[in-house]
Amino acid sequence: MKTKWLRPSEALSRFFIHPEADKKAAEQETIIRRLGFRIGDLGLLIAENTFSELTDYNSICSIPNTSSWFLGLVNLRGNLVPIFELKILLGLERGGEKKRMLLILEQGDAAAGIPIDELPAHQYLNLEDKLHNLPALPSAIQPFIPSGFERSGEMWFNFDHKAFFESLGHRVAT
Repeated sequence: MKTKWLRPSEALSRFFIHPEADKKAAEQETIIRRLGFRIGDLGLLIAENTFSELTDYNSICSIPNTSSWFLGLVNLRGNLVPIFELKILLGLERGGEKKRMLLILEQGDAAAGIPIDELPAHQYLNLEDKLHNLPALPSAIQPFIPSGFERSGEMWFNFDHKAFFESLGHRVAT
């Protein structure tokens, strides 16, 4: 039996996926990569495509007669950004703080900041790590945690920061 050879242009235009490559692509689809940060023992994941930046903690201008969890405002490139101390709001311990920095989420009028003690880090989670039932969380943040993951004994929670900051803005205004 004679083998029919393809012309070079036909051979180059064929699409072939090696079975091992297809398996690796399927595995990569199950991995979720998010930027995460910690407030005390609480691991929070920043939503995809969220603008975030770190800035100096010392530039906060406090506002008199406001709640202790509302630290004040920072001037970030001409925009006034509210800063919320989640450790106080969530009733978490404040001891052992390292050099603090501000994590700013979003830009412009939607921006808000949170003091953090450690740099945010990328978290790689599998869909199999997803929690079916969320543990008890502080009541101030529970409505803004739609889901979570447990990996290597650590819990990470998806954090709806936009709705959370909006609700805090209403609380500050009243």
